[in-house]
Amino acid sequence: MKGSITKNKHSYFMQAVTIVFILIIWVILSNQFPSILIPSPVETFQGFLSLVESGELFEQLLTSITRMAIGFTIGMVLATGCGLLAGKYPLLYEAFRPIISILLGIPPIILVVLAMVWFGTGSLIPILVVSVLVFPTFFLNTADGWRNIDSQLLEMAKLYNRSPLQVLKDIIIPSLTVPIFTAISLAAGSSVRITIMAELLGSDNGIGASLSYARINIDTAKVFAWTLLSILIIIAIDYLVINPFKKVILRWKVKE
Repeated sequence: MKGSITKNKHSYFMQAVTIVFILIIWVILSNQFPSILIPSPVETFQGFLSLVESGELFEQLLTSITRMAIGFTIGMVLATGCGLLAGKYPLLYEAFRPIISILLGIPPIILVVLAMVWFGTGSLIPILVVSVLVFPTFFLNTADGWRNIDSQLLEMAKLYNRSPLQVLKDIIIPSLTVPIFTAISLAAGSSVRITIMAELLGSDNGIGASLSYARINIDTAKVFAWTLLSILIIIAIDYLVINPFKKVILRWKVKE
């Protein structure tokens, strides 16, 4: 127990040292270059405060998070459903492989441009792009998780006449919990980046669009402020959502 606490303290200390080092480099660079290129941490913080005071930050943050959540949920639900079917039926798994290869190989920016050509600009673009690009991660983890289930367990379930609902509850869900959680961990951070990139090119509001307007107005302090907010969102998702959920899953697996 004490060893674990000491290890955590060392971990937090090293993270704090890294952050301080980054801030020092930032200050040095901001003193060497004009603020139009690299604003200082103070100027960035002032830009951040102005966004908070005007209400723009919370408005655009809510817009981006809503789009990300909708796109993420759509992609997760569709991919998990398809992954379950593909895991159970090998032919369907092989049929999906070319589609997954295409989705994994296509650069996100190309998908954004294609979506703009087909659907114009607006909220649909980031939602569509996020849902499409998280699809392969959830599909592969779910399908491969099913394929890795011990076939003897399924045979025993048949032997003892277990209902499909019992098989789902006692064998399939426990076996797929870790793969699906891994997919959530991998896709969450990338969803934030994809949403902002899609808004940057294909929307007139949201964090990405606001960042684009700040660039056009050569307000570099706000560009840095929006960038900092994007980083904080990813960190918050990791520490406030992913890590606590991970601990719950691990505890549950241990009890099991």
